[in-house]
Amino acid sequence: MKIALCLSGGALRAAAHIGAIRYLEEAGVHIGAVSGSSAGAILALFVALGHTSEQMEAFLRSIRKRDLFRFRGSPALFSLEGIERRLREALALEDFSQLRIPTRICVTRIDTARAVYLDRGDPVEAALASGALIPIFAPRKIGEYHYCDGGFADNLPTRALQDLDLPILSINVNPLGGGYPETLGQMILRSMTLAMQGSILEGKRYSTWHLDVMGVERMGLFDFDAIDDAIEAGYTEMRKLWENRPEALQRRGEVL
Repeated sequence: MKIALCLSGGALRAAAHIGAIRYLEEAGVHIGAVSGSSAGAILALFVALGHTSEQMEAFLRSIRKRDLFRFRGSPALFSLEGIERRLREALALEDFSQLRIPTRICVTRIDTARAVYLDRGDPVEAALASGALIPIFAPRKIGEYHYCDGGFADNLPTRALQDLDLPILSINVNPLGGGYPETLGQMILRSMTLAMQGSILEGKRYSTWHLDVMGVERMGLFDFDAIDDAIEAGYTEMRKLWENRPEALQRRGEVL
């Protein structure tokens, strides 16, 4: 069975994507196209090169805080130079034409606030722009424009896959869970989640199947200690979704 896969942003919460992809591997699901925003855009490159979930997990575990948090000062607190170096070493990518399947990376144009879906040029630069969560990380210039985190404009970029004749599975690692935020950190995280809901709801409309990974709702965006739990949540919840997906959608996906 072949599908198109859409991966939301969510910083280290994106570890849940790895667990979900692991289950899809075991279930024999073939990914024929991929899109992503922010951290989901980075993982999309691994998917598009044919890397396994084990390889993705190894890359994630190799990242250190010093790779993420390199002080810059202006116009943002940190640069993404450390992550760029690690990505270029791991992927050896220079052009979208090197990818094995259609790949669309969502970025936000900083002067218009509009989503742009990149599929040409340097895919690593595109993914870094998609992960530039301002004002924490500095925006990236591609061509004549500056871009920042794709999640600002479209955190679930299923619309970028609409021209392909494939059923779409979308995965969101920014679920809007219950409960009142009790700390400042939880309140900031909730405010970001609320801001994303419009694009996430829109992304769901274009999905054949959709998964909100509820097991990461309390996980901090940069909580390195929660990676194991996030991977497990992604795997467990993807298995439950896939084994219980509606029969009509099963037939639709298998025909396509």
